[in-house]
Parts: sequence; C-alpha cells; structure tokens
Amino acid sequence: MNFRDRLKIALNSELTQEELDKLPRGFQMISKIILLKLLSELYEKRFIIAKKCLELYPKMESVYYYGGKITGQFRIPERIEFLAGKNDSIVTHKEHGVLYKFDITKIMFSKGNLNERKYLATLVKPGEYIIDMFAGIGYFSLPIGLFSEATLIYSIELNSVAFKYLQENVKLNHLEEKIIPIFGNCKEEVKNLAEKGVKADRILMAVFPAPKDYISSALLCVKDSGTIVHYEGVKEKSKYLELFDEFNKIAKQNGYKCELKEYRVVKTYGPRLYHIVVDILVNK
Repeated sequence: MNFRDRLKIALNSELTQEELDKLPRGFQMISKIILLKLLSELYEKRFIIAKKCLELYPKMESVYYYGGKITGQFRIPERIEFLAGKNDSIVTHKEHGVLYKFDITKIMFSKGNLNERKYLATLVKPGEYIIDMFAGIGYFSLPIGLFSEATLIYSIELNSVAFKYLQENVKLNHLEEKIIPIFGNCKEEVKNLAEKGVKADRILMAVFPAPKDYISSALLCVKDSGTIVHYEGVKEKSKYLELFDEFNKIAKQNGYKCELKEYRVVKTYGPRLYHIVVDILVNK
C-alpha cells in the first residue's frame, strides 16, 4: 500500500473525501525528518496530517512543511515550518556512506542529485587535483574525498552558513588531509589559486543557473595538458549542446579549445526542462 492510501485510511474520519483525494503521493525524507509538500487546500490541516505521518512512520522523528521553493543567490529553502515531533532542524544525513550535517531550514539538499554525487567520484583518477567551485556543504567534495584517490580538493563556498557546515563535514568525514575549504567568491578565490600556481585536473561548476560569468575565472586553473570541467545548467533534453556551446565560446575567446566528453541528464527540473551536466575536456 502506498503512502497516500495509508494516509487516506488514517485520516478518513478527520478529512473530507475531497481533502483525502488531495493528499500527497509521497514525501521527502532527510535523515529522520519528513519534508511534507501540501496543496494550498490542505494547509490548514497540516498539523493533523503531520501527526498521522509520525504515527504511520514511528521511526521518523519530525515532520516539517516544505513550501517547495528555493530562493536567492544562495538557493535557500523557502517556507519550511515545523509541524510535529522533535523540533530540531539540524540533521546529519547519511548517503552512500557520506555524512552531511546541515540545517534543513537554511540549506538546500537535493536528493535528486544522489546518483550524480556518487557517479562523479568514480570519474576521478588517482592523484588528481580538484577545484570545487560553489562547493556548498560539500555535496561533491565529500564523496570524491572519500571514494577516490584524489590528492587534494579545493572547495570554495561564499555562503557563510554553508561554509560552516562544509568545514564541519570535512571533519565529520575525516577528510582534513584531502579537502581544503576556502571561504569567498569563486572568481576571486580561483584567481588566488592560479596566482599560487595551482592547476587542476578537474573543475566542478555545479550551480544553477549555469555559471557563465565564472567560466573565464575557471580557465585560469586549466592545465596546458588538459582539464576536465563539469559544467551544468537547465535545458530541454534536446538542447544540451547549448551548455557546451556557451562554455566553448568563452573558452575560445581565452585561447582554449574544448571537447565534449559526455553529457548526463540528472533529473527533471520543470515542464520539459532538465538538470543537465556536460563534461568538457579543456586544453591549450
């Protein structure tokens, strides 16, 4: 029996038939927290619904209402409201053996990127030096640090809250010798790394919208022999080449040549729109 059917039975005497038919099909689970999206017509009944969720799933500790929107430069979750159980929004979420500590009311955590986080680590070759621009709480740096033989990962993050958790997560996963957290704007910090002679085997540009304005900065740390850049954005499936063309145009202007090695559709993002990653080999 699926989630909605179980919830319908549990709430049969407390909601109208019309309301029962509008119950969600499922929920997002982060650690022991249920994130519940509800149609506006059910918002007034959110506490009743949340209480039943905990009764149906006794191993869960809390239920929070999630408005479903991400806003601002730092992509902060909007309208997350405590509903039932234990009122503690700081979690330590385990995924593929990686521990991520963060506050669900202040940090976005997309479970739709789960496979990409796992897959990216498998691409890293022994001895690589990596720059993770827009590192967040360590979404990609941590699995790469744990499951690859990379030598060093420079993880850059501007959001002070996310950076605090990035530092904590590096320690939590015992990666102090492999990951160097750097607080600041990627444009400036990548330039600083380049001035120190840092050249990367792999550069991650994992942020939305596609970080076109940061391409020239990333190129400063490209090796003459070649660097793989992971560049991503939101496109229709058939238009994935637009991401490569966008990157390639700026790279050519800076004296670099590019080759598309692979592209991946990570998840749906909206009607006919998808989160797409292009892996680009860049060299002189």
